[in-house]
Amino acid sequence: MAKVLTSPSEDFPRWYQDVVAKAELAENGPARGTMVIRPYGYAIWERMQSELDDRIKATGARNAYFPLFIPMGYLQREADHVEGFSPELAVVTHAGGKELDEPLVVRPTSETVIGEYLGKWVQSYRDLPLLLNQWANVVRWELRPRVFLRTTEFLWQEGHTAHASEEDARQYATRILHEAYEDFMVQVLAVPVYVGRKTASERFPGAINSLTCEGMMRDGKALQMGTCHELGQNFARIFDIQYLDDSGAQQLCWTTSWGASTRLMGALIMGHGDENGLVVPPRLAPV
Repeated sequence: MAKVLTSPSEDFPRWYQDVVAKAELAENGPARGTMVIRPYGYAIWERMQSELDDRIKATGARNAYFPLFIPMGYLQREADHVEGFSPELAVVTHAGGKELDEPLVVRPTSETVIGEYLGKWVQSYRDLPLLLNQWANVVRWELRPRVFLRTTEFLWQEGHTAHASEEDARQYATRILHEAYEDFMVQVLAVPVYVGRKTASERFPGAINSLTCEGMMRDGKALQMGTCHELGQNFARIFDIQYLDDSGAQQLCWTTSWGASTRLMGALIMGHGDENGLVVPPRLAPV
């Protein structure tokens, strides 16, 4: 293997690229920053999906699907959100042979479009909490792409919930962090993680609090592996996510969002791989 793999102690980034290629996990796609996930790599991802999906459903969330294209006006309604994502947006301005009346953003995340529908679906306190999750692809225009770790297009799950109180939203975000993410990462992915709170400057754009699972990789660097965000009432106010409480008064919901992506494949490679290449935990091994 020494002939085909760079030693991780000599050049860790090169070793990582060698493992991705030689283990036939993925290749660079034709458009900059995209990737083709090969059958062996996708088989591992499917097992990750299954394990995570079971844990997410155990917390009461149900799967749904929302559009890939989001009207630009949706993102512009939340100032911190659009400012935080502006450098990463891919925008469609022409389609069907003509210029669009309103540009469409290729989904970087779905707080805005899902917020629009939460506002339609939530009427009464009896509708709450409303717990949704979707498995999808997203696009963020990365300056320095790296397969699995930071690509222009990647696969993930994103959860979005609406609650009657701040405390209920906080408890649910914390539950996802521990019962879905940390449990999967430690018990299945076999990577110990530091669980904690992001600093204000590192928060998700539009959030009032961000929680994270950080894994230490074999090069001594931390990798963000999954995050949960308390969105307060920021998106509820903008997208009119309100409910009638049990006294008949109109109240604003409290919302959360949370996600984990194909970056988990990068964590598997960098957390377990060695001089001989890829090492896969038994519960994720497709063979």
